[in-house]
Amino acid sequence: MKKIKLNPNLDPEKYAKIYQETGRVQIADILTRKSAQIIYDTLVNEVPWQTNFNDGEKGYTLHEEQVKAMQDSQRDLLLTHINEKAQFGFQYVYNAYSLSDARAQKLNQDLFINKVLDFVNTEEFLSFVRNVTGGHEGQHIDSQCTLYRPGHFLSDHSDDVGGKDRLAALVLNFTPNWRVDWGGLLQFIDDEDNVSQAFTPSFNALNLLKVPQKHSVSYVVPHAVGGRYSITGWLRSDQPPTL
Repeated sequence: MKKIKLNPNLDPEKYAKIYQETGRVQIADILTRKSAQIIYDTLVNEVPWQTNFNDGEKGYTLHEEQVKAMQDSQRDLLLTHINEKAQFGFQYVYNAYSLSDARAQKLNQDLFINKVLDFVNTEEFLSFVRNVTGGHEGQHIDSQCTLYRPGHFLSDHSDDVGGKDRLAALVLNFTPNWRVDWGGLLQFIDDEDNVSQAFTPSFNALNLLKVPQKHSVSYVVPHAVGGRYSITGWLRSDQPPTL
């Protein structure tokens, strides 16, 4: 039986010191190696990916069938529009699948990937995240699968969305053999618009960052091989949904 397990050798106090000083931390080998491999295989083979992008403040989702039905000229026109919008404002395009929305809508609940949402809301994992971030008022974690392919990016933002009660953002990375010059880096941006630090999407690493905090995901170059796979979410202080 496939199970997801936290690495038993982690020291939350070690990472809490870094988080307290900088507002962010990357934790290597967050899960057992077997657990990380199981999730990676599931992300690659099972997830019904959708394409997410925005036009101003409005977000759009294209299902896989819709993307396949588009002509090449239509795809090119859409990408041109997205890239033009990115010149002057907040913009994103990447593949995603919301585990939290699927759970609320009771969709695809036979998929193994749903166990990740259950796992990050176990008391063991929640306690670890609370101890590292100091967010002891955190009640639950929402989650989505994300996949950045060549041409994908997420421009700078702070994750501070009204009514979401976000305390910290999480990125569980499941990208083997990723090169830093392929892009897809989690970049932290200071008050002078300089990149003060960046995390490579290292396999089986957990990124935690305080909300609000200005950050972005850098453009994935056309020659990148494979995809940048992760599970992203937020530690939230509101009450978890009743299902």
